[in-house]
Amino acid sequence: MIKRIIKFVLIIFIFILIVNHKTVLKRFYPVYFEEKVSKYSQKYDLDPYLVYSLIRAESKFNPSAKSNKGALGLMQITPSTGAYIAKLIGDSDFKSEMLYDPEINIKYGCFYLAKLFDSFNGNIDCVLAAYNGGEGNVRKWLKEGKDGFNLKIEELPFDETRKYIIKVKRNYKIYNYIYKIKAFYLFL
Repeated sequence: MIKRIIKFVLIIFIFILIVNHKTVLKRFYPVYFEEKVSKYSQKYDLDPYLVYSLIRAESKFNPSAKSNKGALGLMQITPSTGAYIAKLIGDSDFKSEMLYDPEINIKYGCFYLAKLFDSFNGNIDCVLAAYNGGEGNVRKWLKEGKDGFNLKIEELPFDETRKYIIKVKRNYKIYNYIYKIKAFYLFL
């Protein structure tokens, strides 16, 4: 009798989990800093779910994150890249500590991401590789390759960058699955 009850409860639990799987997934793939991500995604013509995917991969939404390479904040921007971005957008009072401020970090990160999309003709693999491994490296890899703007992820010399591209693209697929409303449902 107890085995039947346990089996029944387990079946109910699995059913509830299946029915509510997106709610469960939202706990692991959150949309924190929604106002700021929305604001700067729109300003720089980016998909906000790509920005969330990048933030999740970079800092897991920790605005105080600091990498072993000195990258700071949500989108893990190095102080030198932050100074470069500040110069491009005309922020003359930039200090590296500002990168811990979610507003500034997301603004700078979205600006830089949009710049990379422009620089690499919208090629997501090149953009993500440049965000992680540096623009100069990606330009060098493209020059050495035979396919123009097509980067072969499996052939990248940086293991970290290969894994990073895969991780962000996986996050992006999951964010789209969880949060994007399919047009089909709009007509029901």
